Amino acid sequence: MQTKQLIWTAAAALLLGYSAFAQAHVEALNLLKEVRVKTEAYTDQTIAFTNTLDAPGRNGGARVKRSSKGTVAVVGTNYRLDWNGQTIFVNNAKAYIVSPDDEEVMVRPLGKDGNAFSPASLLAKYETGSNFAWAGTAAVKGKTIKYVRMKPKASEEVREIVIGIDLSTKRLYSYQEFGLNDVITTITVDAYTVNGGVSKAKVLFNRANYPGYTVVEPKSK
Repeated sequence: MQTKQLIWTAAAALLLGYSAFAQAHVEALNLLKEVRVKTEAYTDQTIAFTNTLDAPGRNGGARVKRSSKGTVAVVGTNYRLDWNGQTIFVNNAKAYIVSPDDEEVMVRPLGKDGNAFSPASLLAKYETGSNFAWAGTAAVKGKTIKYVRMKPKASEEVREIVIGIDLSTKRLYSYQEFGLNDVITTITVDAYTVNGGVSKAKVLFNRANYPGYTVVEPKSK
């Protein structure tokens, strides 16, 4: 009788644990969806950010950590990224990478991750095919940040992702990606402005703005 009772107790505990996990999964996913929908509704967005790369050192040495700052302006599905001395325009599934030092523009066709650096795309990344869970709450510079942990079920590159949401504004605060190669990439929002009147012309590549630049574009097959 005691053995049966122990079995039923264990089964109940497992069931409750699974139920709590399932509820957390749904709630965390719903928060990300809510933020993504709100993000997509903005007329325009301008975000100043810090990008940090934390990678293993060579031959087992100390980890190497590098940070750089940039800005991204988004209007609809088009955006302009200014980062690491380059300006990158993403328009109509193409990236126009402008390098002032070389006076060159590289044009590259993009796949399904063509808008990978826009806030909405970061939020939607692995929205399907992942497990979600809460990863804690923290007070950061007077803001309450809720963290969501996302584990892709089938990825050859990513072990997990942790997304931080500013609960007061329901906007993206941070995006942290843990690679299977032990590289950690973190994007942290420093300033976030919405509906500021950014013109579409600012985020569209215009060859006339780069006279004398060499434009390198792969030939269509």
